[in-house]
Amino acid sequence: MQKLFDELAKKANSEDAVDKATVANIETEIKSLRNQISEQEVQLEAQADALARKSSTKSQTNDSADDLRAAQFAFVKGRHAVTDGDIKADEFSRTVDVEGGHTIPTHFDSEITRALNKTSSIRALSRVLAVSGNLERIIKFKTAGVAKTKAEKAAYELNTVDTFAKLRWNFTDVVDQQRHTAWVSDEPESVLNLAQELQDSIVLNIGEKESDLLLNGTILNSVEDVAGVTTTPMGLLAHTLSTGTVNRFTDNFGTLAKVEVAADVKLTDAVLELRATLHSQYLANAVLVVSSDFEKRALMEKDENGRPLLSPSTASVAGLPGGTIRGIPYVVDDLMPSVAEAQAAGKPVALLADFKQAYTIADYGTMKWVVDPITEPQFVKYTARRRVGAAITNYKAIRALVITAV
Repeated sequence: MQKLFDELAKKANSEDAVDKATVANIETEIKSLRNQISEQEVQLEAQADALARKSSTKSQTNDSADDLRAAQFAFVKGRHAVTDGDIKADEFSRTVDVEGGHTIPTHFDSEITRALNKTSSIRALSRVLAVSGNLERIIKFKTAGVAKTKAEKAAYELNTVDTFAKLRWNFTDVVDQQRHTAWVSDEPESVLNLAQELQDSIVLNIGEKESDLLLNGTILNSVEDVAGVTTTPMGLLAHTLSTGTVNRFTDNFGTLAKVEVAADVKLTDAVLELRATLHSQYLANAVLVVSSDFEKRALMEKDENGRPLLSPSTASVAGLPGGTIRGIPYVVDDLMPSVAEAQAAGKPVALLADFKQAYTIADYGTMKWVVDPITEPQFVKYTARRRVGAAITNYKAIRALVITAV
């Protein structure tokens, strides 16, 4: 480029006539070269910054924007960390300061739902809605009455009118917090996939607590326009039980239909008694929910010749371990009471229902995370929160078995 300058100066001072077009071409070439040099300088500077950022730990940089950007692009898929941009692989190590805000994702994908379904049998069987605000639903139920007949030219007779009510879900937070040290070993590489370990542990804890809420939760849902009923509880076993005879048409909103069987009746026979009270339109998809103690006792029952009435089955419902009792699919829920506990407390020992019709669970938003590496030195706290509500929407589609004294 300097040679071009010298040549231009020489021609400008020469007594010979200067070709103006040639000078213009030279000036254009000089301008182009200068632009190329400027672009190369910018690229070199950007590469130097990126290299410095990759080589820095969190203690060496004060740029919080970089930490936020890194956290926003850190997600978990299965057991592998997927990163974006210039996040280093070893930033997912538990032995590197940088991992504090990077190892926990801002949200989980469908794996969370699958894990909760395996933990909670009621969730797996029921209707689940994802909502972003308050959930209300119009509920229709019949009073006594059926369709009528009339002669060809006879007058119409008004039938019993269907009754409508409004049900409003109330929500509660299910939370879990894990606290882990920031240092595990002196090795520079990650010894554990911390994000996956936390996901497994937190989902298990939240799933078990949610199972307890779905069965025993006392959170009250609001009810309007039902005579004598203003609330219903979230938990299936927390409901008021019916009195008197229950048949296939029993449908009292707010009251769980109870079928009583004496303690000397075989459990397998009791299941048949329970089945006989469920309307046929729900039988095809009906599932029995019992405790492991109920399952064991049913499998141990023998006929008059000492042969087992049932044999273990490899069948499963909604991905859950279970089988069949007298042809009725069943699943085991660890939060259901044992036979002795249920009998002593007067609570249901088994639930039979078409849960998709009977019970609706509402998830308010997704799993929320808070990562706190600040408040307690040398520790990182991870807090997870789910907001959930649930309610029986069709009392005709569910029945409860209660064992009474002989």
